[in-house]
Amino acid sequence: MRPLTDATDPVYTRSLTARFLGAPGAHPVLTLADEAGREVSVVGETPLAPARNRALSEDTLREQLGKLGGTPFHLAELHVELGGDVFMPVSELNALRREAAAQLVELRGAAPDRTVTPRLRGALAATPAPAAAPADAPRLHLLVRTPEQLDAAVEARPDSITLDYLELYGLKPAVERVVSEGIPVRVASPRVLKPTEQNIEKFLLGLGRGQPEGAYGLLVRSGGLLEGLTDVAERPDLVGDFSLNVANVLTARELLALGLTRVTPTHDLNAAQVTDLARLVGPAKLEVVAYQHLPVFHTEHCVFCRFLSDGTDYTNCGHPCESHRVALRDDRGLAHPVMADVGCRNTVFGAQAQTAARHLTDWLAAGLRDFRLEFVHESAEDVRRVTGAFRAALAGDLGARELERALDEISAQGVTEGSLFVPRDFLDLPQLELV
Repeated sequence: MRPLTDATDPVYTRSLTARFLGAPGAHPVLTLADEAGREVSVVGETPLAPARNRALSEDTLREQLGKLGGTPFHLAELHVELGGDVFMPVSELNALRREAAAQLVELRGAAPDRTVTPRLRGALAATPAPAAAPADAPRLHLLVRTPEQLDAAVEARPDSITLDYLELYGLKPAVERVVSEGIPVRVASPRVLKPTEQNIEKFLLGLGRGQPEGAYGLLVRSGGLLEGLTDVAERPDLVGDFSLNVANVLTARELLALGLTRVTPTHDLNAAQVTDLARLVGPAKLEVVAYQHLPVFHTEHCVFCRFLSDGTDYTNCGHPCESHRVALRDDRGLAHPVMADVGCRNTVFGAQAQTAARHLTDWLAAGLRDFRLEFVHESAEDVRRVTGAFRAALAGDLGARELERALDEISAQGVTEGSLFVPRDFLDLPQLELV
């Protein structure tokens, strides 16, 4: 390696094309061009004198201009245009070559010129006009993970029910039940879709066959699934989940262009940033989560298999995930729910329910109308009480503080503002300043 690491000259050089122009009484011009088409021209300081004895020749020029040692170049082609016999001192020719080579090195190191064509309407830096609040009433969407929660959700009659079940093949009766109640139903896809799991896509589409138009939809959590659905002729209503990582207007519009009806912002955004995104994208294009246990960790490792069975994988573990409830207790005594998906991957959820109680007023003012409530280990009674509290708050019958207190009483481990918290002066960070 020493010849490479201790090299005094560049080990690899790039080809150059040189063009020399000269005529008696005129200043010489040397042009160098690299393989990428970058080009520099240098004009000599002294006009060329008529030759008396040693006229400048192409061989002399090739010999002197080819002395590119110490530079990242080698001379590949030379074009000479002389308007007569001229004389040029070797020292001046060498100075001309060194200056041209130095300028070309500098040009290669400069950032290339780019033409940016915004795909958005108007300038990104422009402050968008506040969206007028739509006249329609807020809509509640409930996400449930157990049959008991589903019972309570059907009783509450929300605007849609999303089924996020461990066992995919237990979904069909649940889908048919919700549809029979006249409530739109959605099925949540796994967050990871591997090449060997393409049958999941076919299964999810099959659940919607034969259902009335608009009665069945998918909560899309995987970019691979979304890509796979682009060529489906009759596909269900698609809503993108937080795992698609919609953090700005560019990502939102790209994903919406792929056929999503609405998208859920990433949990990296605080409540104020969600409001700004609604103004940029359009509030009707967002579905925000107003109550949930934040999914804080997603892993291939199966806690159920490791601690509740003597098996090594789904073929011999006995599927304890279908009959046991697991949580991880931290050093403060809080229990963080753990749930498995169809691929035996586990998600660890935050112990305290994250609520948007303090931000509902701002979100409503920004035009947001689709609010989702997600349940993990909550009982059927918890689902009823949480849904009732949010319904009262969205109707204006319950203030933010009253809603927060009601939710805190329902949850055994309390509630938190979580990732929706808006730090004071968070926009004053130097990284966020526009230059």
